[in-house]
Parts: sequence; C-alpha cells; structure tokens
Amino acid sequence: MPELDPDRPPPADYYARNVRFLLDDVRQRSGELLSEGERRFVNAYLGAGPGAQRLFARLVTRRHPWIRRDSLNYREVGDVDAALAELIAAGLVSWTPDAPADLLLSLFTRAELDALFPAVRGRTKPDWIDACVGRYPDRAIRRRLAVRQPWIGVTGRAGFAVCQVLFFGDDAGDLSRFVVQDLGILRYERYPLDQRTRPFPARVDLDRYLLCRRLSRWSASLPAAPRVAAGIPDMLWEAARTRTEQRARDKVLNRVGRWHERRGEFDQALTCYGRAASHPARERRARLLRRLGDEAGVETLLQAIQTDPWSAEEEDFARRFSRRRRGAGPLFSTCVLGGPTPADIEGHALRELTANVGRGWHLENLLPLGLTGLAFWDEIFAPVAGAFSNPFQLGPQDLFWPDFARSRRGLLDARLAALAREGGLERALRGTWAAKRGTANRLVHWGAITPELLDSLLGNVPHHALLRLVAHTVRDLGRCRTGFPDLLVVYGRGAWELVEVKGPNDQLQPAQRTWLRRLGELGLPARVLRFRAGC
Repeated sequence: MPELDPDRPPPADYYARNVRFLLDDVRQRSGELLSEGERRFVNAYLGAGPGAQRLFARLVTRRHPWIRRDSLNYREVGDVDAALAELIAAGLVSWTPDAPADLLLSLFTRAELDALFPAVRGRTKPDWIDACVGRYPDRAIRRRLAVRQPWIGVTGRAGFAVCQVLFFGDDAGDLSRFVVQDLGILRYERYPLDQRTRPFPARVDLDRYLLCRRLSRWSASLPAAPRVAAGIPDMLWEAARTRTEQRARDKVLNRVGRWHERRGEFDQALTCYGRAASHPARERRARLLRRLGDEAGVETLLQAIQTDPWSAEEEDFARRFSRRRRGAGPLFSTCVLGGPTPADIEGHALRELTANVGRGWHLENLLPLGLTGLAFWDEIFAPVAGAFSNPFQLGPQDLFWPDFARSRRGLLDARLAALAREGGLERALRGTWAAKRGTANRLVHWGAITPELLDSLLGNVPHHALLRLVAHTVRDLGRCRTGFPDLLVVYGRGAWELVEVKGPNDQLQPAQRTWLRRLGELGLPARVLRFRAGC
C-alpha cells in the first residue's frame, strides 16, 4: 500500500524520516568519506529530538539560504520555538547570521521595507533594494531588519548537500525521490549497494567532483566575471580519477571553451576543448581548425570521430563536415496531403499505412530502449563499480555513458550468446516482462511495451532482426535514446517496417539520420515518409 495519499497530508514524521534514512545510510556505507565537520552534522541531526528533526527536514529543502522566523509554521513540529532552540544549540541553525543585505531585503515586502527605510526611493523592488544598499552599510540594514523580523540561516545545509551527493551519486538528486516512491508511482529494482558500486571510492574523488560542480557554477557566470575563465582550465589540468568526475569536468571545459571561442580567443578555446572528452569538444575543435586553415588537423579529428564517435550528433557532424562525404542516404517516400497538415502527422501516417492491412504503433525510441531493457535487465542492474549509490535509481549512474557497454563487456557477451540460442530472445522478453512488470527501469516504458506489442513482434518480425536491434542498442545506449523512427508497422508474418514521418516543413535531425543509417547497416527495413502539401 502506498505510504502517501495525494489527497491527505503526509504522516507527521514523514519528511524527517526521509532525512534520517538518507543520513543514516550515508553514515553506514560512506562514513569514512565524511569530513569531521560533516560527521558532526550527521550525528547532531540523528541525535536531535523529534521536533527539531522535523523542523530541520523542512528547512533544508527551502530554496532561500535565509528564512524569516515568522514563516516557520509547520503543524507536525509542535513547539517551533523549542525545536528552533535545539537546532541552534546543536549548530544546525544560526540566529540572525550576517548575510548579504540585498538578499535579506528581498525577504521583506515592499510595504515593510518602506516602513523600515522611509528615506529610500525606488520604482520597482529591485531598484529600491539597490538604492537601499547604496545608501546604508550592510550592518546597519541587518540591525534594522532584525528588529522588525529576525531570520535564521541553515548552518547544516552544506553538510546535508554533501550527504545528498554521496547518497544520490551526484548533485541532481533530492528528497523528491522518496515522495515518488511513497506515492506508489514507482517500484524500484533491488540491487546490491556496497563500496564497490558507489561513485566515489575515496574522499579525494568526492572533493574533485565537488570542485567540478563549483567550477560549473562559476562558468555559468562568465559574462559577469570574465577573469574567472582564465583559471578554470588550470584547475582541471590533472586527469580525472573517475568517470563521474570526467563527465562533470567535460561540461565545464566545453562551456568555457565555447565562451573563449565566441570572444575570438581561439588558443584558449582549443586548450579547453582539447582537455574535454565528450561532445561537442571535437566538433568545436574541427570547426576552429578549419577556420584557422589547418585542414590536416581537421581530417585527423574527423577520422578519430568516425572511428570512435562520442555521440550521434558528433558522428553526424563528422559525416557532413568531411569534404569527402560518403555513404548512401536514407530511403524516402513522398505522399501528397489532400488538405491542411494534420496536427498529429504521425497518427495520420499510421492510419494511411494500415488502412488496408496490418497494425502499427507510434513508439519512437520507446521501442528499441524497451526491448533492450527487457532483454538485458540483469546486466543493466549488475553491481558494476560506480553504478549504484542508493535504492531509488531507475538504472545505473552510467546507463547512457559512452563506456557503459565496455564496463560490462563480459556480461553482455554472455547474455547475447544466450539470446541468440533458439527461443532465447523470446524467453527473455516474455519472462522479464512477466517477472518485472511495473518495476522502474529507465529504458522500459510499461505503458508502451505491452503483451500485445510483444505478441505482434515475436509472431511476425524475424527474431534475428530483433536481436540485431537490441545488440546494437545495448552497446550504444547513449546515442540510441533519440532519433529512432516514429512508427513500427507490422503488415504480416515477415512483413514489417520502421517509418520516420516528416511533415511538409520538417527536416531530419542528426540523431534521426544516424539511426536510419544504422538500421540500413543492420539490414532492418526503414524509410522516411515525407508528406508534402497538395496543390
């Protein structure tokens, strides 16, 4: 039975219990990675009383780092003053801490501000705050605000943020994952959780990841602080220790490189792109080298991309950018519309294609990903190093990373051999569907991969064709999650096709071109059905 009912308030201890679960899990499985201050934070929270725990669980999810005392109205806390006093004594919350005056002023209404600072004028609230900060020193502003309404700062926010990164494996996860599960929306797969599977083997790995995230925030504000750009590449000089760190580094390096490129600082841009290991670093390098007249460098890069592309976009770029383009394009068919372009052009195409015989589905990427998720379920949830950090994951951390298949080569090869045996693929698809139905898997959309779909596929599409499709997809999940043809149409036994539908003004995207080319190489029937407006 679901823990939560969307029509009723959550249990009184709900939010605090989730925080306790997270912190206790981190203390047990990653306690040696915590600093002394972070351990004190964890112990202080877990040792606090129920009211204090409930109040902190609410405070730590507030967006603003400073919170007005009069906004602390939580029924489940009970005596808020007592809970607040306990948190202050434990060092988890601070009372009227020094904070930037402009941010504190933003917590007050315009009427309150006019009453507190009658000499200040401003048309809008931001203008008024700028005028107030320009007229009075921060200390004077804080002193006057504190008399009107004191505020608190959540001192334990930094420690909790580190614990969230350790629990979720990155800084994108938050407590909403618990809510989704407790509403009964998702049921998660069970997989081993131990030191082998966590993304950060040692404290140095965590620190380097946190540095990358700080640099990411700095790099987002380069227009306002251009001098920051000069030091970022030097701070990322050393090679990454983990794949998690590498991905975070690449985002920063690509962003800073693009910023330098737009400013005409090509040497600095090439330095940043050269240290990144994900798209679009090599594309930007190739474009810059051509702009600088280095055709030999361009061809070397294009050859490297074509040999081992990092993404569908990069592979498509290399094919189009090369001055020696080769390879046949996708098969096109054209159909003339008898009237205005339908809003649902894919649905219109499906009705046209199946008007006389057959059945079709508008699935796009749900088809190859869903079949692959069913066929390789155990391998996807295998306890690979760095793959799992908490029990609320839809798949491993590296599911769409370029080296996903490489890190599981032995497992995937063994599974492919089993699927290739007579009846192996059908047993895997049907068996996994029956055993895992409703369990969360980022690849499988249970509303799309239905028994009726499986019956039609397995009864009409050659199993070797389906096997080639899932074998290709699992080895290249990152590039296979976008661009698959819109429609699957089954006309009868052995007669089927995949159809990408384009309206009169639509164009093929890079990922779509890549998929169509791949399907041709795999020997699977695929085409583009283009509609054009009638006369």
